[in-house]
Amino acid sequence: LFAAAKGNGASLNDKPIQVSGTTELKAGLFATEVGTLRTPETVAAVMDRIQTLTSSMRSVRCCGSCALNLVGVACGRLDAFYEIGFGGCWDVAAGVCILREAGGQVLDPAGGPWDVMSRRVLATNAHLGPAVAQLLAGCKTSSEEPAAPTPPTAAAVNSSSHQQ
Repeated sequence: LFAAAKGNGASLNDKPIQVSGTTELKAGLFATEVGTLRTPETVAAVMDRIQTLTSSMRSVRCCGSCALNLVGVACGRLDAFYEIGFGGCWDVAAGVCILREAGGQVLDPAGGPWDVMSRRVLATNAHLGPAVAQLLAGCKTSSEEPAAPTPPTAAAVNSSSHQQ
C-alpha cells in the first residue's frame, strides 16, 4: 500500500520511499502510455514522443496505469513518466502527492507548471524534469490531445490581480 501526507514523506508498505538518484538522461528509464485514440494523427504524435525519448534515454515501459507509473517514479523504479490525454484528475491526484513526498517533481510535459485538470503530466525524479520536458516540448501533439497550457499574458495577470 502506497501512502503519503503532505510534509510527512511517502511510503510503500510502511517503509519510506524516495525517487531515484539518476542524473544522466541516457541512463534514465521512462514510462508512458499510448492511450486509446487510434487516429493516424494521434498515433503518429504518440510514436514521435516515444521515439524522441527512446533516442535519448535508456529504455521505456508501459504498465497500463497512470497512477502506477507515478508511484513507480516515486519509489525509484522509474526515472520519468509522462502521459498526455489520460482520463482525468482522478488518475493523477494521489500519485502526484506520493511522488512529491518522495522527492519527485511534476511538470506539464511542455515544461511549464503542472495543472491537475490539464490531462497532461510529466513526473520525474529530482534531476531529470527539465531535460525530459525539453525533449517533449519539441514533439508533436495531435489535435485530439489536450494542448499545452498557454502562459498568461502580463495584461491578463495584471487584470486579474486588480479584480481581487
